[in-house]
Amino acid sequence: MKTGLKNEAEKLRKNGFSFREISEKLEISKSTASLWLRNIELSEIAKERIHKLGVIGRIRGNNSVKNRITIEDGKISANAKKNINQCNFLKKDLKIVCALLYWCEGGKTEKSQLTFINSDPKLVKYFIDTFRKAFDVDESKFRALIHLHDYHDANEQISFWSEITKIPRLQFTKPYNKPNTGKRKKEDYQGCVSVRYYGRQIRQEIMFLIKEISK
Repeated sequence: MKTGLKNEAEKLRKNGFSFREISEKLEISKSTASLWLRNIELSEIAKERIHKLGVIGRIRGNNSVKNRITIEDGKISANAKKNINQCNFLKKDLKIVCALLYWCEGGKTEKSQLTFINSDPKLVKYFIDTFRKAFDVDESKFRALIHLHDYHDANEQISFWSEITKIPRLQFTKPYNKPNTGKRKKEDYQGCVSVRYYGRQIRQEIMFLIKEISK
């Protein structure tokens, strides 16, 4: 019986069957199949079949991992959305949010103004929107400066950042043009915006909040 199984295993292997296929077909362990057949010489056709099986197996494995990650990410995303929707931010909470964001991306040396600098439109919009909700701001005290490359159109970029920040174009100062070699052009890069707010009291409140958070 063992000899018959081994002969059948050899035939399958010569026809390009994998150790796993032979193991399942003949109901023997994969290690046994490997031991019996490790010295079998394979034809080019058999090698090609085994190679294709390996490629298909890797593709299936990758797809399985991708599907698992997609399901996991869906659960994480739903939980994050639930957590955010359950948050009822009060004005004092929004001030802390502003302080945390400013701690990361804000200027620290100015004494009478706040300067928030970033190139991510979503982050800039969130900070400015939250800043307006958290503090009693005077819209006339906003100023904005954009940093551009040679390939940017200044008028278009001012309009873009004016829409993001809701700061009127007239409160944008002359754009700063950053030297660019022209070898690399960042796709969808809208430039970097520096939003300034001239208000010492609000600036001090944010800085003292940062100081307390850091403790």
